[in-house]
Amino acid sequence: MTIPAPKDLATGAVIRRMARDYLPGRWSVLGLGILCMLVTDAMSGLLPWGLGQATQLIFVDQRADLLLLIAASAFAIMLVRALSFFGGKALIDSLAEHIVAACQRDMFRNLIRRDLAALNAIHSGQFVSNFLYDATLMRDAIGQGIAAGAIEFVSLFVYAAIMLNADWQLGLLAMLVLPLVAWVMGQLGRAMRRAATRGMTETGDLSIVLSEAMDGRRIIKAYGLEDHSAVRVNAKLGARLKTLLRAVRARSAAAPSTDIFVGMVVALVVFFAGYQSVHGELTLAGFIAFAGALMLAQQPVRNLSQLWPTASVGIAAAQRVFSLIDAKPEIADRPGATDLKLPANGGAVRFSDVSFAYHADAGPTLEQVDIEIPAGRKIALVGPSGAGKSTLFNLLLRFYDADKGSISIDGQDIHDVTLASLRANIALVTQEAILFDESVAANIALGRPGASRAEIEQAARDAAAHDFITDLPLGYDTSVGEGGLKLSGGQRQRIAIARAMLRGAPILLLDEATSALDTTSERQVQDALSRLMQGRTTIVIAHRLSTVLDADRIYVLDRGKVAEHGTHEALIAKGGLYAKLYHHNLTEPEPA
Repeated sequence: MTIPAPKDLATGAVIRRMARDYLPGRWSVLGLGILCMLVTDAMSGLLPWGLGQATQLIFVDQRADLLLLIAASAFAIMLVRALSFFGGKALIDSLAEHIVAACQRDMFRNLIRRDLAALNAIHSGQFVSNFLYDATLMRDAIGQGIAAGAIEFVSLFVYAAIMLNADWQLGLLAMLVLPLVAWVMGQLGRAMRRAATRGMTETGDLSIVLSEAMDGRRIIKAYGLEDHSAVRVNAKLGARLKTLLRAVRARSAAAPSTDIFVGMVVALVVFFAGYQSVHGELTLAGFIAFAGALMLAQQPVRNLSQLWPTASVGIAAAQRVFSLIDAKPEIADRPGATDLKLPANGGAVRFSDVSFAYHADAGPTLEQVDIEIPAGRKIALVGPSGAGKSTLFNLLLRFYDADKGSISIDGQDIHDVTLASLRANIALVTQEAILFDESVAANIALGRPGASRAEIEQAARDAAAHDFITDLPLGYDTSVGEGGLKLSGGQRQRIAIARAMLRGAPILLLDEATSALDTTSERQVQDALSRLMQGRTTIVIAHRLSTVLDADRIYVLDRGKVAEHGTHEALIAKGGLYAKLYHHNLTEPEPA
């Protein structure tokens, strides 16, 4: 599964959507840009008219006294035209950048708020393609569609008026090209839209392969898979190239197709103008003014024929962008949801008859699970891989919603409270520490935004991380690199634990939280966790003896069901699944 299929919106609907959602507050910029373009078009329109007047005054009337004025007027027209073109282009392109940036903000804000299932279904490479490539196509269409398109349309209108004024019969004959060009533009636009949609999909596929190659670079190197990776990338490049070449051919056909129709009309105009001239119905000055306008009008016609395919690509990109923005999460606050309110020393958690399956056509991951965790107690979840331990965490955090049963905290159903308040009362430490390419202090501060530097450093001390942090080149201001790769696994884990400590939530979820630590570091962190767990409800997914022995109660999961529960001693004495796991998987040799 990838990005949701975009809705097939009409061009007008896409433009109205942009105007409604992204132009408020920017109308003055648009108005000023259009004004500049109108000035540019007015100056462009003056050129053929001025050419006709100059011809009459200089070559027919022989007005030598006006030569300097005519030359200065020509320069002034070109200067004003250049300045107004610069102003209009800069304003409209800036507007396009602002609109696309706003769309990108909306895309990311919506995506990051979607359900975990939806996020897992979208490859990060596909989203990066939408975020950068599609948005770039959309920006080009906006800039060219508004700025260049408006300029060309107004220019064409001005030139048409000049031609009709010079000779209405020739003017009407010249306009025969417009419906023909419109037909060509429509055909090419549809072809470009199809090719663009496919090209964007294939760009996303290429991004996926590139992203996987970078994420799996250690395995690629270890197993000598460089050639295999190159073959995968080349295959995606080849498929994308074929689509892009189809689009190139369609775009390249725009101007020549238009030129053919324009050439036909020019031939007819020349023939008819010659006929008029022979019969004394057309003056030289009139023909020069008309011919100048006709030649200048050819350019906007050609430009419009090339802009339409670009605009069609932008419309296709906008559809994909809006499909991301409009996607709604299934897991959201219910109407009337209230904040989770916990009493002092609260945090009792209860799973009541909970059943859940990740996919409707797959077997249940959890089935009729009943677990009760008193406030301030520590329980451990153990069991074979795939037994459903991590799924319980996912359901408690409402990453997914249970299919049956209920989950409550201090008697409050988690579906009746806001997601923000629910998650604010839970701290999570995963088996693989997730760090962002920011400073050490910034990564710890994510546990509680706004925390002071002293609170951050205290959390690091509690997590046995302060000493190694101060040894880093910039101490707490040292960047951890992509995914924390500048640090060892144990160092990354201790920073993640410091982040959870800083959060200070009444419910603590530990998913193999000490598995990446060496023996010395683990003992230090276990001491810190013991302090952190005091008075807090703690749920531990455990595979190591050190995280099981001191649990108030152990729940053994097997195939999605609670197979047995009790204290460590009671379960060992029972001789069931826990005793088997303990002897085969949980035991660890004592250090010499």
